[in-house]
Amino acid sequence: MDAAERKKFVANYTKLLTAAWTEDGLAARLKSDPKSVLTEFNFDIPADAKIEIKSSSDGDGNLDHAIQIWEEGASTGVYKLYVTEEPQYDAGELSESDLESVVGGASVSACCCCSPCCTCT
Repeated sequence: MDAAERKKFVANYTKLLTAAWTEDGLAARLKSDPKSVLTEFNFDIPADAKIEIKSSSDGDGNLDHAIQIWEEGASTGVYKLYVTEEPQYDAGELSESDLESVVGGASVSACCCCSPCCTCT
C-alpha cells in the first residue's frame, strides 16, 4: 500500500471505528453485512472478496498491524478488519507515527475550530 492508499485506509478506518462505537445499530450491521457497510465508508473491496470483522486482535493491535492484515486480503481474497466493541486506548502505547496517521500529518498549530464565532478563513 503506497502512502496515498494508506492515508485513505486510515481515514476510512478511523471514521468506521468512530461510527461503530457511537451510532446505534452500525456495529450489528457491520457484523451482518460487512461488505455493504465498508462500501459506505469508502473501502475499496473486490466484488469476490470475503470480509471478516474481528473483535480482538491476534497481533499487537496497533494501526500498522491493522493495515498489514487488511493488505493480506489482496493475496488471500479474505480481508480482515479489527473492530472492537469499544475503544481500546492506552496512552502509553501510542507511537508518534500512530498519532500522525490518525491526524494525517496535519499541523495543529493553525486555528481551525470552525465554530460559529471562528475567525479563521
